[in-house]
Amino acid sequence: MKKADINQYGNLKNSSLADVKYKKENNFKIIFKLILTVFTIFATTGMIVGMYLISYIISMSSEKIDYDLRAMKLQLTSQIYILDENGKFKEYDSVHHSEDRIWVDFKDIPDAMKNAIIAIEDKRFESHNGVDWIRTFSAVSHLFGSGSSYGGSTITQQTIKNLTEDNEVSLTRKIREIFRSINMENEYSKDEILEAYLNAVNFGSGCRGVQASAKNYFNKDISECSIAQCAAIAGITKNPAAYNPLIFPENNKKRRELVLSEMYNQGKISKQEYDDAIEESKNMTFGKVSDTDEEEVSEKWIYNWYVDAMLKEVVDDLNTRLELGRQSAWEMLCRQGLKIYCAMDENTQKAAESVIRDPNIMPKDEKLELGYIMMDFDGRVLASLGSREEKKGNLWRDRANDRQSRRQPGSAIKPLGVYAPAIDSELCHYSSFISNEKIPNFYGAGNPGPNNWDNSSGGEVFTFKAISRSLNIPAVRTLEKLTSMKSYEFLTKKLGFTSLEESDIHAPVALSLGGMAHGVTPKEMTAGFQIFGNGGIYHKPYKYFYITDRNGKVLLDNRNQVGIQAIKPETATIMNRLLTNVVQSGTGTSAAISGWRIGGKTGTTNNDNDAYFVGFSPYSVAGLWLGYEPAKKINQATTTTNIIWREIMKKFLSGKPSKDYPSNSNVVERSFCATTGKIATNRCPIGGTGYYASSNMPPVCNLHPGDYSTPPKKEEPSPQEPKEPENPAPGNDAEQPNIAQPNGENNTENTQQNQAEQ
Repeated sequence: MKKADINQYGNLKNSSLADVKYKKENNFKIIFKLILTVFTIFATTGMIVGMYLISYIISMSSEKIDYDLRAMKLQLTSQIYILDENGKFKEYDSVHHSEDRIWVDFKDIPDAMKNAIIAIEDKRFESHNGVDWIRTFSAVSHLFGSGSSYGGSTITQQTIKNLTEDNEVSLTRKIREIFRSINMENEYSKDEILEAYLNAVNFGSGCRGVQASAKNYFNKDISECSIAQCAAIAGITKNPAAYNPLIFPENNKKRRELVLSEMYNQGKISKQEYDDAIEESKNMTFGKVSDTDEEEVSEKWIYNWYVDAMLKEVVDDLNTRLELGRQSAWEMLCRQGLKIYCAMDENTQKAAESVIRDPNIMPKDEKLELGYIMMDFDGRVLASLGSREEKKGNLWRDRANDRQSRRQPGSAIKPLGVYAPAIDSELCHYSSFISNEKIPNFYGAGNPGPNNWDNSSGGEVFTFKAISRSLNIPAVRTLEKLTSMKSYEFLTKKLGFTSLEESDIHAPVALSLGGMAHGVTPKEMTAGFQIFGNGGIYHKPYKYFYITDRNGKVLLDNRNQVGIQAIKPETATIMNRLLTNVVQSGTGTSAAISGWRIGGKTGTTNNDNDAYFVGFSPYSVAGLWLGYEPAKKINQATTTTNIIWREIMKKFLSGKPSKDYPSNSNVVERSFCATTGKIATNRCPIGGTGYYASSNMPPVCNLHPGDYSTPPKKEEPSPQEPKEPENPAPGNDAEQPNIAQPNGENNTENTQQNQAEQ
């Protein structure tokens, strides 16, 4: 081998060594960069998270609850105001608390009771600023360790917890509670906080506060209780169920003797007092459970249905918006001198009440129940009836508002669940043809469906016909195009329905024919129909304008409520016309009121077990449900419901100036061809006047070529649906003919009713 060749190999060897060294250095740099990158990511993430946590904690530093402890002590009566005929507020009623809940002033609570609670619940109460940091850090360590709750709360924190009823086990809740406690101690003295705690804490057997406990367990005032008896009461707070002396006397004995031991060890009682109390504890006797009044509002004052529903709404809003527990919300409502500016229209409420007491209007069977609500187009509830029964108590079951009183709406759901969102999505229009062919295997086992009330099927029908005649097949066919999911989302996200279940998405008749899992409330239905008279805007219904505390601070306010544009204004105008057809010439003719363009939709369920009418005038929208409990057939369900609704609305409209609904300028009025449903030419057989969004116009008819027809000057009812005269009120249902029947629905609008609602 040549020398040159050997040198060449030598160079390669040195080169290889250099490459290896380079690769090692390069790998090290890569690993270093990777570690540095990971560290940087973690550091940056940590900084971001840290800044977020700091920002979050700072944002919570002003956390407090809008609850006046001093007002609790004053036992102030809350006042209700309503608008008079001149638009000024006048005193209407007041809210009274049941008499068995008596506040005890701090000076009248014996030192033994105060010391017993402090000794067992919060021994550093008199020295901390609302938070015992030693116990708090221990509680947090338990939270991260075992994930269980730990008793690190001070009396101040427990007062907060009693007011909010917030028992969530989380770091967020703990931080929120800490700042609320610190802020409470900055606002109130220790004595005020301890006084509030002793008057509000749960002592078992339905007793809240030391006075109720002393009466229940020892049949005496708290001021007369001995040290041992005070220890027995104080021992209950840790677990009112487990340490109730009437149910578990041995548990209470062990607990009260622990309380006595802590009182002695902390120097709150002498040795002699301790020995005497232990001796008394050995043979302690208790009274028996007294009957406790669970209702917070005194039965001596009977409110009408509206005020009753409003008080429930106030408590709900105090609970959700101010984060108060329901018990504290009732206490606040009844004891703190609130000023409640009620939204009720007094004359409308009286009119509704007078109609349901008129034997010439109402069915003779007094067991036939109802739920009724009327509101304006901004969500203000004007009148509300929870039953036809005369109220003889408070906080009764309310069939217009309570979620527990849901019933099936039948075909009344069609405008909300099907046609409004379908027209809004431009899946159909006023004179679209919709299939009236039954769906194969709709009921399973090869059975087609659904059925129309008149047993008609086959071919196609116009949209306006399907709605005015309340046909089931076209509604289900339209829902197929829209999809149940979009219908469900529209009802729940745009129209505020809370009573629907996810299972309703999968039921073929739930959202199109009203066969839901549990049904809906008249309040939900009526609020939904707002959109057909106000340009498509949904407003959450409310029964009070605003509420202030005793010092005038606004606590809750509905005056500046912003609505949701649920459907386009064009759709609202079109649906308004479609639903006025229902009353002019369809199933709702018995709800017509002379001189007014009334719109609405009827609804009945299988065997006429439920009947609905939800309708509107230019001034308001109202919904009425009729039915038995338990459910059974209603005689002349549709006509009876329509007439009761009509008579209330007639009284409401009496004396009001003429008015029409808002109309959108993008809606055009055209004659349509009776053969094709398209815009008619001058050679077409005219099917009627249609209303169309300019963006969703049907094409010009090409079956009968000619010039466009001009819009008719006068609206005429469809020739196939002759207008029916206003009906007289029914007397005995069994004798009154169903005069709406030829153009209306009979007993089978909903063809697949949930069996639980039959």
